[in-house]
Amino acid sequence: MIKIIETNLSIFTHQDGCEIIKDHQSRVIEVEFWEDYINEIKLAKSVSRNSIIGNLHGNTIPHDSKVENLVYDDFHLNCDVINRYGIMSKKLAYMIR
Repeated sequence: MIKIIETNLSIFTHQDGCEIIKDHQSRVIEVEFWEDYINEIKLAKSVSRNSIIGNLHGNTIPHDSKVENLVYDDFHLNCDVINRYGIMSKKLAYMIR
């Protein structure tokens, strides 16, 4: 098992196009393999996970959401998540080595 710091930023976009972070949450989760986690994000698969520190529990991606602008490497992940209502959030993930 590997540990991942997963951060979600709630984004508000002004009429002029400027983006403002309204809220953010981070948690530490465990997954079997980094590649499996990346594939879940690529497929916008909603997987329920518990934080291994604290009490932030929830889904990796909200149900009926789409993923855009996915960029990742061997230990970073960054993407936009658009929920079924068109509200965007930013997902950041970092594999703890």
